[in-house]
Amino acid sequence: MKARVPCVSICLPVFNGEKYIREAIGSIRAQTFEDFELIVSDNASTDGTQALCREAAMHDSRIRYFRADTNRGLAWNWNRAFELATGRYLVWFSHDDLMAPDYIRQCVEVLQQDADTLLCFTNSYYIDDEGKVIQRVDLLNPGAAETPSERFQHILYDVRCDPVCGLMKTEFLKQTRLHAGYADSDRVLLAEMGFRGQFRKIPDYLFSRRMHALQTTTRYRDRWDRTLIFDPSKAGKAVCPWWREWFDFAVAIARAPISLKERFKSCKSLYWWSLVHRTFLVQDVRRVFKGFSSSTERS
Repeated sequence: MKARVPCVSICLPVFNGEKYIREAIGSIRAQTFEDFELIVSDNASTDGTQALCREAAMHDSRIRYFRADTNRGLAWNWNRAFELATGRYLVWFSHDDLMAPDYIRQCVEVLQQDADTLLCFTNSYYIDDEGKVIQRVDLLNPGAAETPSERFQHILYDVRCDPVCGLMKTEFLKQTRLHAGYADSDRVLLAEMGFRGQFRKIPDYLFSRRMHALQTTTRYRDRWDRTLIFDPSKAGKAVCPWWREWFDFAVAIARAPISLKERFKSCKSLYWWSLVHRTFLVQDVRRVFKGFSSSTERS
């Protein structure tokens, strides 16, 4: 008997999320749009995450729980959840966030009605550790422009990258390189999506992002430290997240299904981005040189 293919895949990568994951799963199960699968990809949690997820799966056949033997990093876990997905549409969802009951339904309706739109997201609330609203966030839409080069330019300078938590068309996600093993690689993923189509923002506040002391961006302010969370195998190695991001942007431009004129405009935007962020690019080189000098002295 052929397995049922859901319309939407909700991918929930998690590591040690017992404090919030029950509430996150509850908000997913409460969706008014019911034709979905929930893929929980557990990156070898050492707390009570596994027990909570298995209990939820026992009560809802739409929940599929997968557990890794070792923690291979945030990027690997997000990509693994994608590889396990089967839906026509897909959304990545953090274990500490919440979605309003109509979030999936409204996003699906937008994607079904507009062939040119390949990503849909909504305005957000920022909530605290206890789930209380601390800020209402009117997000910008960096993928709203008509041309690919304009969308690329806006994505380069978008402060939050919140659209990465929106609902996306899986067929276009498959054309990207997904998440890479360094901090801010989600911006490259959004750029690759922006080269292929437009984003749509729903003005309603249907998504809640939790701001708390345990989240990665709070615990690790330094991009170089955060990169080790994305890919633990980089520990002790030369890490150049800014140069890697620049290189991946360049590859994204080269791979994009756009005209020569649009490609040239996108290259100009990347050039100016390089000048704006030249301090960080230089720091990358200095860190590598410093690490090389230290290893030479020890030998």
